[in-house]
Amino acid sequence: MIVKTNCLILFFALLNFSVKAQKQVTSQSLHWLRYYNILTINPKWALHNEVENRRFFDGNQQHHFIAHTRLYYKILPRTDIAAGITYSLQSPQFIASTSTLVVPEIRPNQEINISNILTQKLTLQHRLRIDERFIRKNNGQQLLDGYDFNLRFRYRIQLNYRLGTDSAKNKTSIKLSNELMLNGGKNIVYNQFDQNRIYACCEQEINKQFSLELGYLHLYQQRAAQYQFFDRKILRLTVYHKL
Repeated sequence: MIVKTNCLILFFALLNFSVKAQKQVTSQSLHWLRYYNILTINPKWALHNEVENRRFFDGNQQHHFIAHTRLYYKILPRTDIAAGITYSLQSPQFIASTSTLVVPEIRPNQEINISNILTQKLTLQHRLRIDERFIRKNNGQQLLDGYDFNLRFRYRIQLNYRLGTDSAKNKTSIKLSNELMLNGGKNIVYNQFDQNRIYACCEQEINKQFSLELGYLHLYQQRAAQYQFFDRKILRLTVYHKL
């Protein structure tokens, strides 16, 4: 009995070691620079536009360019819905890659945002977004005809804490968020889990039109292969512009 027990323990230990050994995690450091403008049409409607360029720290190599446009409609005092489209250009995922392939993606999306005021200074926000992703077919070296399609479901929970008093001329806010993304569709075999983003930042209002946000984002993403992951540490600078 003791021998059998020891054999079972050894078997599961080896199995656990084998699973861990197959897991390949690539660590990377990047910087993201974003411009985000908000055009308020009236108390219920607003148009949000943003562009963001993402580059590796190592060699300042290009990684990703992405642009979003979304139209928001306030259905309740603390709830709004939105729909829009995203266009992105994905450069090689690895710094040492010799490929120059840039893969375009067109991404219609819809979302709902709900805000809960917990205290005078603290707000809890929920965002549920659905992405319909049309990614240009490619063989890793060149673009092919047509697009691959998959859905992505995103849920983000965020805490906003406002520092200072209501009468402060330039307001400062601290934000903490966690976002989970899940893939769906026939092309998704192993990576139903897409990524998790944990973000902490500070936003400083400059005046009524402009504010600056500096934050740290930790992004953990599963690739199409079952045991391959990206672990990305990201410094993000955002310029907000209210029109």
